[in-house]
Amino acid sequence: MLGMGACLFVGAARAADAPATAEVLNKMHNSNLTEIEAGKLAQDNGHSKATKDYGRMLVADRKSADQQVMALAKEENIDLSASAPVVGSNSVADLTAGSTFDRRFARSMVEDDKKEITELTAARDHTSDANLKKMLTDMLPTLQKDETMAEGLDKAK
Repeated sequence: MLGMGACLFVGAARAADAPATAEVLNKMHNSNLTEIEAGKLAQDNGHSKATKDYGRMLVADRKSADQQVMALAKEENIDLSASAPVVGSNSVADLTAGSTFDRRFARSMVEDDKKEITELTAARDHTSDANLKKMLTDMLPTLQKDETMAEGLDKAK
């Protein structure tokens, strides 16, 4: 998430009571949109084939995840239309193509993936919504795969 939304789920996960489904879904949708944009940046600005391939995979994974988020939101009558990708100070969007982009992108993805996995796990463990719990449980392996691949990119730089 390129430092742009890495702490999206902390508030929900740390709440004394279970996180609201609407809050978690909105944050997940926003995160997915942000990751899709990051993947597009990797495809456009990446120097190595591995970075470009990771970007393609990230876009595909997050589009799939967002379809699940949108379906659950529709089922639970939750409006996600206000969500938008986050652009933050740690964005790699300002970098030009090349190996500098690749290094910064890989490191950022590793850091953000670790945070997001931790936060989604906490949200899953604290929610009382069975549908949300199932969706989060189903999504975590893909996020863990993405994290492992980002770690590989980071070590290769």
